Amino acid sequence: MDMLQFKALPRLSKVHSQSRRQLMGSAALLISLLWAFPSHAQSQTATLKEVRVALPGPGSAVSLPLELAVGLGLDRAEGLKMHLKFVAGGAVAISDLQAADVEFGVFGLPAAMAAHLKDERLVALAPLEDQGLWVMMVRSDLKSSVRKVADLRGKRIGVHSNSLTNRTTGDQITQMVLSSHGIAEGDARLVSAGQNWESQTAALLSASVDAVMTDEPMASRMVSEKIAYPIFSMANPVDAKETPGAGFLRATLIGRKDRIEADPLTAERSVNVIKRVLEWMAGHTPEQIADQLGLNAGVERTSFIAVSHKYPRQYSRDAKFSAKQLAETDIFFRSSNPDNVPAQSFSVNSMLMDRWAGRKP
Repeated sequence: MDMLQFKALPRLSKVHSQSRRQLMGSAALLISLLWAFPSHAQSQTATLKEVRVALPGPGSAVSLPLELAVGLGLDRAEGLKMHLKFVAGGAVAISDLQAADVEFGVFGLPAAMAAHLKDERLVALAPLEDQGLWVMMVRSDLKSSVRKVADLRGKRIGVHSNSLTNRTTGDQITQMVLSSHGIAEGDARLVSAGQNWESQTAALLSASVDAVMTDEPMASRMVSEKIAYPIFSMANPVDAKETPGAGFLRATLIGRKDRIEADPLTAERSVNVIKRVLEWMAGHTPEQIADQLGLNAGVERTSFIAVSHKYPRQYSRDAKFSAKQLAETDIFFRSSNPDNVPAQSFSVNSMLMDRWAGRKP
């Protein structure tokens, strides 16, 4: 009600008693109508499609876009209600997808490729990342003895949770980095350290691991809090040059082909949520993104903002599959699985369902 309308109303104290009864009667009628006919927002909420998504986190580079999307209500704008199921790594998300416990997962594309060789139902729908910022972090108290990757021989290294049947992207890149520095499989012990801040730092601080393969901005935060220091980083041109397929695609929306074909509209809407949030991120500053995530103060906020300014390409801007990045992904997958014969002839293009995300050079 605007001010002109407000001033035109008589003071309640001057309203005739009969008029007052009419007003009260009208109010009662209005209340009964509100009970009988819920608001548009209530009706819309009741019709939202429930969608479960398994992804590492919370607070990981992989989970950040969808955490933002849900916080901004971008899922509801597409007629969905996304429930984020945070897991310890891509292997767990893959198991959830295979068991139909979730509709979708978000995790590294190489992990999905490894699983696809055994279960061809898994398909890739849309990319979230553009530059994977993997970092090998070593416990601070080992600084005098572990100065390079080769010094990790015989050490315990934390990776994202694997399973007996599914191998994570983190495991693949860790093995590749170790082997390229002369550490054969079995010469270092890989143990599960999860994929969030709490689990990884707990493993380091308790000395249950000597190093972890993590990503940004958690790596920078570990440095700031003097928990660990880096000895390998995919953002370092020298390290990237020594890693075959260093530009591979990591965080990707993955689904099951049979379930998508049975309900393509939900898949399309889910891809649209990815597009919306990436567009929102591209149009806002790291400070604004931190505000939306609730990072109000402290090292977590400063690390996130610093990394976001330093690596503006970390996330995709359009959710389109890049031909160049897909080629890099094939190179990385084959190089990180040298003893897997089917992997050597497998191409990620055969498991893409890109009708909604699209492609680019």
